[in-house]
Amino acid sequence: MTRSPVIDADGHILERSQDVWRYIEPPFDKRGGGLWQGGHPWDAELAGTLTNREYKDGGLEPERQVDTWLRIADRENIETAVLFPTGSGHVAYIPEPAWAVAVSRATNTHFATDYGATSPRLRPVGVLPMRDPQAAAEELRRAVTELGLVSFEILSQGLTMGFGDPFYDPIFAEAERLGVPLCIHGTRSKPEEVGGERFKTFAEVHTYVFPASVTLHFVSIMANGVLERFPKLKLAFLEIGATWLPYWLDRLDEHWELRGAQEMPHVTKRPTDVFREHEVYVSVEPEETMLPQTIEHLGDDHFLFASDVPHWDARFPENLEHLESRQDISAASLRKIVYDNGKRLFGL
Repeated sequence: MTRSPVIDADGHILERSQDVWRYIEPPFDKRGGGLWQGGHPWDAELAGTLTNREYKDGGLEPERQVDTWLRIADRENIETAVLFPTGSGHVAYIPEPAWAVAVSRATNTHFATDYGATSPRLRPVGVLPMRDPQAAAEELRRAVTELGLVSFEILSQGLTMGFGDPFYDPIFAEAERLGVPLCIHGTRSKPEEVGGERFKTFAEVHTYVFPASVTLHFVSIMANGVLERFPKLKLAFLEIGATWLPYWLDRLDEHWELRGAQEMPHVTKRPTDVFREHEVYVSVEPEETMLPQTIEHLGDDHFLFASDVPHWDARFPENLEHLESRQDISAASLRKIVYDNGKRLFGL
C-alpha cells in the first residue's frame, strides 16, 4: 500500500442487541422487551444486491467485525477508524429516563470493551440519553474518562427540540470541558418527523430525510449561538456531504442581518464567519460537484473523509480513490480532508 495514512472519520459498527444486553446493569438486566425502536422496514439492500462487500462473507460477532476492520485498515492504510453505532443511536427514542441511561451505559461499555480495547486503530463512538441532559453529561464524562471513547453520536431524529435549544446546554458544556466532539449523524428512521411520509420509495426517503433532519439541527445550533456560547466546543455534521453549507449559511446570514438583534441575540457576527472561525466539521461525499468551491469558500479545515463501511451505500475504497484522484482540489487540502482534520477533531 503506497497511499498516505488515512483517518476514517465515520465508519460503522453493526452492533447486535444481544451483545449490548450483556452489559445491561441491575435492576434492568431482567427486563423484557427490546433495546431500540425502529422505523419502516425498507429493503435498503435491494434483495442483497447492494450489500457492502466488506461484510458480505463475514459475521456480526464483535470479534469478526474487529478482524474485518483491521483487515480493511491494513489494506487501505487507515491509521485510525472512528466507528459509529448503527442502531444504538435510537436510544433517543426511549421515553423512560432511567432505561435510556441504562441502555446508553451498556452500549458504551460494549463498544469500549469489545471494539476500543482490541486495537488502538479502532476508536468507537458512544451514545447519550439526550432526553435527560444532566444524565447525558454524566454518561459523557464516564464514557470519556473511564472508557476512553473519543466522541458521541447524536442522531438527527428522535428528539423534539433543535439542538440549539438551551435545554441541551449541560451536554455542550461537558463536551467542551473535556474537549470531546459531538457528532450529529444523519438517519432516516422516522421519515414523518421531517415530512418524509409523503414518499413511497426508499430512494426518495433516503435522498431527502438525511439532509432535512441534519440541516434542521444545523440551523438551530447556528441561530442560537451555540458555538459562541461554547467557543471551544467541537461539532461535526455527518452523512449528508458538504456542498449544502454555502446555501444554508447564506440563508442564516440573511436572517441574521434582518432579524438577528431580536431573534439571534447570541450570534454576534455573520453565521458564515462563525462557522469559519470555530471547530465545525462535515464529512464530504467524494463525488460532490461543487466541493472545490465549498472548500475555497469556507476554508479546508472543516472537511472530513468518511468511508461509511459497512453500510449498503458505502462505495469504499472507490470513494477514497476518487477523492484522492481529483485534480480540482489541492494536495494540501486533500491531506487535510483525509487525515489532518479527522486527527484534530477526534484528538487522535
